[in-house]
Amino acid sequence: MSQTQRLLRRAAARMMLASFGAGLRLGLIAGAVLFLAYLAVARLLGLVTDHFASLVLAGLGGGALMFALLLIRRPAEQRVARMVDAHAGTKELFLSAVLQADGAGEFLPVVQGEAEQRAPEIDLARVLPFRWTSGALQIVVAGLLVAAALRWVPHLDPFRKVEQRQKSAQQQQKLQEIRKITALRAETLAEESQRQAAQMQQALAKLDKTFKEAQPKEKDSTLKQLGEEQRELGELWRKVNNDQLKQALDKSAQSFGPMNAKERNEWREQLQKGDLSGIKQELGDLRKELAKMAAMPDSAEKRAAQEQLAHRLSQFAEAMKNIVKSPNVDEALSRALAQVDAAKLSELAQEATEDAMKSLELSKQELEQLAQSMKDGKSLEEALKSLQMAKKLAAAGKLDGAAGKDGEGKEDYAALFAAKMAEMELQEDPQGEARAGNGPGTGNGAKRPEDDSVTTGFKSEKSTSMLSNGKMLLEWKSKEVGETGERAEQFREAVRGVKQGVSEALQAEQVPPGYHDAIKKYFDTLPEKK
Repeated sequence: MSQTQRLLRRAAARMMLASFGAGLRLGLIAGAVLFLAYLAVARLLGLVTDHFASLVLAGLGGGALMFALLLIRRPAEQRVARMVDAHAGTKELFLSAVLQADGAGEFLPVVQGEAEQRAPEIDLARVLPFRWTSGALQIVVAGLLVAAALRWVPHLDPFRKVEQRQKSAQQQQKLQEIRKITALRAETLAEESQRQAAQMQQALAKLDKTFKEAQPKEKDSTLKQLGEEQRELGELWRKVNNDQLKQALDKSAQSFGPMNAKERNEWREQLQKGDLSGIKQELGDLRKELAKMAAMPDSAEKRAAQEQLAHRLSQFAEAMKNIVKSPNVDEALSRALAQVDAAKLSELAQEATEDAMKSLELSKQELEQLAQSMKDGKSLEEALKSLQMAKKLAAAGKLDGAAGKDGEGKEDYAALFAAKMAEMELQEDPQGEARAGNGPGTGNGAKRPEDDSVTTGFKSEKSTSMLSNGKMLLEWKSKEVGETGERAEQFREAVRGVKQGVSEALQAEQVPPGYHDAIKKYFDTLPEKK
């Protein structure tokens, strides 16, 4: 490679570096201007968020670098030669050498020889210097302006856009939390339903097996087995029984304000029977309204529909709170209300509506579980009644499983045991005198026959005792301290013993489950101080 070519290549490289520097300076300054404009719109006007300021700044810096790289072009050899001649004062020597080479003129050897001699003498650092000071200063000033803007430009919200974004972010976070709670509760409810169904099936199947295997000759073992199953069924009954729900359903109709009281009373009556048809229909209507609202474009009509739906859902939640009194149902409907409220924000409308529909579905599942618990409770009560009759029959040696093997369910056993109990009572008292109360045995509580026409020796008299204070016959006064410590401790021990034995006594005396709580409450109120 000749000295001239080496010189021109080095000069071309310096020109390309200078072009890159100029492009980078221009890109960085333009990026700083754009960032300052973005920051003004974000902070002074509040039209966009400045949470991504760092990313925007990094993106603009990367854009400036790409812009500078795209501007790099390798200059033509004639342009490089002209630039060297202009700054080195060689009077177009190198340009002539390049042009003569292209045209293959007759003076080519002379021109090339002179260019070869002058090429080593030319200092490119002096001929084509890098003038970077002013450009670097401009970049530094732009950087300082950006840093100052980031540090001191205040956050203003003249159009209340920042407040709206903050509210939307809070609603978004709340929706995510509610979604997790709804999903977790749905899984828990499904597990509880399966576990309760399995326990019910297992307990009733075990009782049915005991009934079928009972033999009159094995009275003691049968009574022991029935006692164990009575305790198990009692515990299961206490788990599935909802006294608060029963009390709410047993109440008379109450005022629901502007709501349709007749419809709510129908729901109460249906729920008492374990029927959820009316409530399910209302939930289905609410879900349809939600789906219809989600398909509507953002308009005044949609906002009016949202307000109407929120009001209707609020009324339904209040009705369920008064009728059902279930914390799980109340929480599910409360989450649905929060999601319907979040759906009023256009950016969250679709997501919140879908979550609200899931919460309503969970409310339906909660109500179905309550209804199933009521049915299971009634089934257990019937089973306990049959078990109590079976215990009486077993104690009398009358319980024979062979007689009930053809039965199809607990209703058959109840009818069979009732018939056997009546037969046993009739055998004990053929004339019915004991049940009428005129002979030995337990009476039936009926009115006793009386004949007021019979003459008796009864006389209606009044006591002649003195009604006012009379003469005091004797008075004894003593100043001593009574021995109360030992007697009080004995009294407290007796009360505690009674309280501890209540549960066992309830099972041993075959008290119906419906009376257990009232009896326990009575003994719990006994004072331990005399």
